Amino acid sequence: MTSDKKRKRDNASALTSDVTLINGESVEFPPIVASTVGVTLPPLPFKPYTRPAAFDTGKKKRARPEYLLHGANARLDYEGHEVAEDSQYHQYYIGIFDPETNTVELHIAPKVHIKPSIKAHRQRDLEVQEKGSEFTYAESRVALGKAFGTRKAQSALTSREINKIDVTGMDKFVSTAIVSQVEENTKDMPTTEELGRSIQDERPLPKYNAAATKAEEVYLREDIVSEEEWDSIWISDWVKNGVVNTKFTHVNKRAMALLQDSVQRHARELKILKYIASLMDFFVAQQKMRGKLVPLAKARGMFFGTSPVVIEGFYSKFAEITSGQTVKGEDGKVKDSDRYTVSPRLEQKILYYIAILCLMVDHYDVDIFDLKHDLGILPRELAQAFKEVGCSIKDLSKIQYTTMKMTKAEAAQHKRAVMKIPLEFPPPPKKRTAAAGRR
Repeated sequence: MTSDKKRKRDNASALTSDVTLINGESVEFPPIVASTVGVTLPPLPFKPYTRPAAFDTGKKKRARPEYLLHGANARLDYEGHEVAEDSQYHQYYIGIFDPETNTVELHIAPKVHIKPSIKAHRQRDLEVQEKGSEFTYAESRVALGKAFGTRKAQSALTSREINKIDVTGMDKFVSTAIVSQVEENTKDMPTTEELGRSIQDERPLPKYNAAATKAEEVYLREDIVSEEEWDSIWISDWVKNGVVNTKFTHVNKRAMALLQDSVQRHARELKILKYIASLMDFFVAQQKMRGKLVPLAKARGMFFGTSPVVIEGFYSKFAEITSGQTVKGEDGKVKDSDRYTVSPRLEQKILYYIAILCLMVDHYDVDIFDLKHDLGILPRELAQAFKEVGCSIKDLSKIQYTTMKMTKAEAAQHKRAVMKIPLEFPPPPKKRTAAAGRR
């Protein structure tokens, strides 16, 4: 995560609580706001100065001195002076936010206008200034406007004088105004905990039992594979031939091991494995087409060994439909032009369902090595899918990889997904990763 994004998240979380405003301590040189007109300042150091105020701000003399800035290079002097007009009509503040204490420290910031002057002409300018008028720059502009300005300009000057506001004593209202604005803007913002719960609630998971005390009580097969789909799954071809030849190594290994068990039949596990093979076939097909699906009528003949009921179930649970127009083909038959797509969220849902069904077959302790190759996704994406359904990711134990006749180096490439009891989901991700295969 970049520092900019982390700072934005920290600022957002800070706004969820009250902000305390404090007045900054008086210092000899407070923060100064500097402005220029038609001049781009070069990178120069500026030194601040003070002097007794030389002008009135209204009913009484200014309680603070006048602030000045000065900087220079080889040819030019840059001098900053306060303008009486700013003190009469504006009051500038700088707020310093401390995220650790959640406070904003306010400082009155005088504003100065910086003008350049040529060093070689400095003496001449001083002589002209001593002989000239005692008007300030702002007063001179107003006088010129009244004397030679257009009717519109003169009307604006008159209106400005009439609507002039006395800013004396307004400091105490600034803090109240800022706090009220912050409270108004943040009253409806959700807290970090509420955002986390919202993201967890939006996970496309099947119905689960959060209070389960055993792994097999968390998810039920009936909530993943409907009874109509379950009754349409046939494993007689596997049992009769004693051979399983799907496209997926993960399914083939487990189905062959179950068929070779002469002690008991494993009809339930074999039916789940056949459903997993069909669902993985569906996942890979939509992944190759970048989330697009062929029309449902055509799909019934694409997935070999999968019943039409199961295919319709896939389209119902894992696809979004965009209605199209009903058209006639060249043969005169009516064709449906509805379009089906799998969104990134529904793609995640497929991975969640595959993960849960694999847990059911492997007694809630799954080696995910073959799955990542079968599905064509990165190991971290598959591991994250198992975490999202309530698993923790672990290494193979020494007993496990010894029993499987693996070396330690080979075992390091294998990870186990183990269902956690009590059920616990991971915290909301800091950054949503892109959907697999859509980069």
